[in-house]
Amino acid sequence: MAMFLTLAAWFAGLSVVMSLIEHQVHARLMHRRPKLLFLRNLASRKKIFSSHAGEHHRQYRQSFHDDPVPHGEDRGIRLNILEGLVESLPVSLLLAFFSTTGAVVFPIVVCLHHLLWNLIHMEMHKPEGRFFSKWPIYKSLARHHYLHHRYPDKNFNVALLAGDFLFGTMAKASDADWQAMKAEGLA
Repeated sequence: MAMFLTLAAWFAGLSVVMSLIEHQVHARLMHRRPKLLFLRNLASRKKIFSSHAGEHHRQYRQSFHDDPVPHGEDRGIRLNILEGLVESLPVSLLLAFFSTTGAVVFPIVVCLHHLLWNLIHMEMHKPEGRFFSKWPIYKSLARHHYLHHRYPDKNFNVALLAGDFLFGTMAKASDADWQAMKAEGLA
């Protein structure tokens, strides 16, 4: 029982950490131009910014969703789980100094986050009526993300909302927003 509680505590705590990471990556890499000149000129950095702030937001500003696309053509709305696993390794190495359990749990949290993020983000923008699409929790996440597309400096989290709550970036829906969300089938 103690081991289960330890695992559950690490999982919950590292899920919050993952939410904070998601928030900061989305807010700082995908929506802001870096202040440091050498970072501004990195090709990979430019690609991340233009792909997200430019293409993704331009495509889904007017209409929150469109037709499903074949697998492989959805790169702009998916996270790469293998990349997430590789990117989690430095944090796991740091955690290993404090806890083997934490070091093992973090890559699992990252992979589960990316899987969840991909499922719900695809359903938001390329709806197929997935099994969870009528669940109240999904509808709440979809409204949260819809408001991000209306207010790009708010609601940076997609899957786990702790980062938006802790950083104070939660958007409040206006009456017009609620009407638009109803029209999109989100309310």
